Amino acid sequence: MQYQTYDLFRQAMKPVNFSLELTHNLVSSDKNPLAKTRFGRLHSAILESSIRMLKHYPKQGFLYDDVKVDGNLHAVKEKILVEKPFANLIRFRRAGLPEDAPKVLFVSALSGHHATLSRETFEEFLPDHEVYITDWLDAKEVPLSEGRFGFSEYISYVVEFLELIGPNVHMIGLCQAAVPAMVAAASMSKHENSARPKSMTLIAGPVDVRINSNDIIKRAKYISQQLLQIVALHKVPKRFAGVGRVVYPGALQLGGFMSLNMSGHIEKHVQFIKDIAEGNIDEADKHREFYDEYFAVMDATAEFYLETLERVFLDQHLPKGLMIYNGERVDCGDITDIPILTMEGEDDNMVSVGMTQAALYICPNLPDADKHFHVQEGVGHYGIFSGSRFRNEVAPKIKAFIQDSQQKERA
Repeated sequence: MQYQTYDLFRQAMKPVNFSLELTHNLVSSDKNPLAKTRFGRLHSAILESSIRMLKHYPKQGFLYDDVKVDGNLHAVKEKILVEKPFANLIRFRRAGLPEDAPKVLFVSALSGHHATLSRETFEEFLPDHEVYITDWLDAKEVPLSEGRFGFSEYISYVVEFLELIGPNVHMIGLCQAAVPAMVAAASMSKHENSARPKSMTLIAGPVDVRINSNDIIKRAKYISQQLLQIVALHKVPKRFAGVGRVVYPGALQLGGFMSLNMSGHIEKHVQFIKDIAEGNIDEADKHREFYDEYFAVMDATAEFYLETLERVFLDQHLPKGLMIYNGERVDCGDITDIPILTMEGEDDNMVSVGMTQAALYICPNLPDADKHFHVQEGVGHYGIFSGSRFRNEVAPKIKAFIQDSQQKERA
């Protein structure tokens, strides 16, 4: 009922938004003599901020520009290789990329946002890598007839995608995806699957949340299944293809994310109004670009949400040796020949320093020479995936790690 009420409210706001947009167009029109004045820009900024708070944000496209390599521009071709009920496998390959270029599979997080939120992360690898992405789909658009999608199904998708891409693939698990990525690697190693990743990079992933536990993890311990059923899980309303499916709405996840730094978001929106009023077009455009993506949310199935909460955050199945996949106990000791690099942000308030590096400790049979970690100074959770520090310091280290792993494989 709460989901339906929220959806009805969102629909009811469409006429209001239309009126605000019409007014905004009049205020900012070139024919308005006040449009270029500070008063006119301030009026326009307030109207636009109101519109942005009320509007619905659809999934954004990847829409990569041509990439420059050796002074020349090369077009990037996007292709959906596999379409499955809950995810697509997308490949990005720039023109002129050598046939033996490293293949990289980014396992995107399924935590309220679309894979396009990590658009900048993927972009850094386009010049010299063949890039593959798990593009998870909005659960409210998946018919009930397609069945369940839980933690194990997520892992099976990763395994299937690795097998389809073929051997010699370097896997990068982003945030929440780190744990299922490790499970996939361990299971494939146990069964000597030739498509198991040639290297694995885990970025800000909650591998063992007992280490350096933060407020988010501590609060999660007091959450009951009964409370979640009432507050967090809702049935999809009739107007969506997934009508009747029980989901964890992306809007709730977004609210949780924003509550961690509400004052920061308020400051950014106030600054947005100031930038428009003062004519700082570039800064205003950066704000629009970020929040167009940040406010575009998607629902996750109830079973995936609950199983992830239980297995990763409440009971830590993987580091405790309790994880079960395909009826077998998962043992990271089976990972013996997949070099691992963990990346963490020094100021991350969501996945604390040490939680991702734990991946190295639970792989006792992996040689020490194949265990690598890096803590990036001066960045939080999103800074380890994007921004200038990511482009200039984090991404180069990942690329070097992949290159070293590639050369080791050829040796």
